[in-house]
Formats: sequence, structure tokens, C-alpha cells
Amino acid sequence: LQQQFNLFVLKNEQDEYEREGIKWSFISFPDNQDVLDLIWKKGFGILNILDDQCRAPGTTDKTFANDIYQKLTGKPRFEANFRQVGARQFGVFHYAGLVEYDTDGFVEKNRDELPREATELLLSSSSGFVKELAEIISSSAAPEPAKGARAGPKKSVTVGGHFSKQLAELRAKIDLTSPHYVRCLKPNG
Repeated sequence: LQQQFNLFVLKNEQDEYEREGIKWSFISFPDNQDVLDLIWKKGFGILNILDDQCRAPGTTDKTFANDIYQKLTGKPRFEANFRQVGARQFGVFHYAGLVEYDTDGFVEKNRDELPREATELLLSSSSGFVKELAEIISSSAAPEPAKGARAGPKKSVTVGGHFSKQLAELRAKIDLTSPHYVRCLKPNG
């Protein structure tokens, strides 16, 4: 969303000022695409690596940490120094600065699985309301159908996958809008 703000408020306004010949001082702002790639990009983004770990059998927070160290060390905006690796942590240089993450609990929280017994118990309830809630919970946790003609087994939806999908939908809606801003021209001095 920061990238969206930068594009519409800063870049587009500055481009329009140039087209209209308005005198102004250029505002330098960092492009955060490399941070977005580090987090989201298919193949090597942190959330993509986490989803892959959650789908593989026998993975742990340690295997997740080792995987991101192997795939992301040397990438811009990623940090994993000796202290961080020893504590199974990593850092990301976001727009506002370095943020450190501890991988403890990442895999389990991303799976966010409700035990089968709990789901069965809720579905067997005599309360229609509880049954309906259980069906909603079950359907939101159901695996997504695999894509393509040679699709393999269905992929289970992780918290990160669900978040990514929701964020992409939000960005698509925002991209369809036409923001309008009121310009205030105030003479200097």
C-alpha cells in the first residue's frame, strides 16, 4: 500500500507538475519494489518459502529459517548476520528501517489448522448456528484446487496464502479507482 501511495501521491503529482510547467522542488522517495519482491515474489519471497515449507512433510521453524537463509542471503534489504542465524532470526529493511523477525512459530501459525476432531465436534452440534460456523471454518480451510491440466494434489490454503490473495484483491480494487487530490498553491515568501 505504501507503493500505491508513492505512485499516486508523489510520482503522478510530480509528473503532472512537470507537464504543466509548475515550479517545484523534486521530492526524492525510495522505491520499495525490492522489499515487496523479498516478501511476496514467487519462487523466493519469504511468504512463498513459508508456504512451501508448510506444504512439505516434516518441516519445522528451523527448516524454514535454513531455507530463507539459503535462498535470501545476499538479496537487497535482507539481513541474516551470525547473531540472527544463531537465534533463527532475520531482518528486512522496510521503508522505515530494519525490522527483525523471529522464525519461532512461523510454520505452525501459517498452517493455522483446526484439529480434525474439533471440526467434527462442531459439525455434529445440535445448534444450527454452531454447525454453520463449522461449515464456514471448514470451507475456508479447504484446499484450493490445483491449476492446470496436469494438476497434482490440491494445495492447502495457508494464512500467508490467504493474506496474499486478499491483499492482491485489495490492490486490484484500489488500482481501478481514480484518486483525486486538491492542490494548494502557496507562493513562497
